Amino acid sequence: MSSSSSSSSSPPSLDPAAINELVDEIDDNSFYHHPSWPQRWSHPDFTGYFLNNWTKAPWSKQQRRRTTRFLIPSMHSKFPWGYMIYRTVYTAESDELWPIAMEKLTQIMDYSIESDLYAEIRHKKPEDPEPDPTAERLVKESRKDVIFSDKKFWDGAGIEQVRQHFADYLRASKGRGYGRFEGCLIIDERSLKSIVASPVFRRGEAPQRHGQPYGFVGMIDGRYPETRYEPKYTGFMRVELPCLWPLYAELTSKYMWELCPSVPEDLIPVYDGGTGKAHDEEGNVHRIATDRGVRLF
Repeated sequence: MSSSSSSSSSPPSLDPAAINELVDEIDDNSFYHHPSWPQRWSHPDFTGYFLNNWTKAPWSKQQRRRTTRFLIPSMHSKFPWGYMIYRTVYTAESDELWPIAMEKLTQIMDYSIESDLYAEIRHKKPEDPEPDPTAERLVKESRKDVIFSDKKFWDGAGIEQVRQHFADYLRASKGRGYGRFEGCLIIDERSLKSIVASPVFRRGEAPQRHGQPYGFVGMIDGRYPETRYEPKYTGFMRVELPCLWPLYAELTSKYMWELCPSVPEDLIPVYDGGTGKAHDEEGNVHRIATDRGVRLF
């Protein structure tokens, strides 16, 4: 999902349930590893007492940026970070659109990660030092998603099938506290086409939407219905693409049910980083009345 980090698809010959049987319990003192990955993740800036080195670096004082707050403080098991993504459409058209969508997703994620940095650059006074981009680089380079994209197992899979597999993984890994464990992503045909049609982002500039809606993906709560603390909560919502990075950071300290907008039963909640909105199945936007305050990341 990222040009600066790698993604991993599950081996086509291995049953998803068999993959979950290979899952180890999360060790906070070791880097995260998924059994579908051929080798363990490593990075030259994440070796030795890297956290101690980071806290001595000037960039670590830039606590106004989400990237810095995400990196410090943290444990080894937080890295690499990234989502578990399930592809559920495998038509000939989707085979052509998939790499385009993944590249678009990468572009939007990188833009979102760099947004605080470029805001500082835009508002920098002449006498101010140049903002240090180290935190943004480390966040981008430490992203590694788990992508399930085997047609044999996932073609046409629905929300509940994906939820069950994700829930089995959570039980096996005993993972909690990071975005990877609080919600997985599902990309069906409608999501895939919305990603491809999403507005183009240019680094350092405001998004050029020209009336185009943001693309979206689905997010599934693997702990639902145990987490059904709100009557209207269904353990599913859509997420606008620019919000995937800030949402991941939010999910290090909150649960998905706390962030999911409340919408009428016939509509789909959409996380937009603010008070939220609602979609119908086709992705048409419906504004919702809410008493929730705007969330500031």
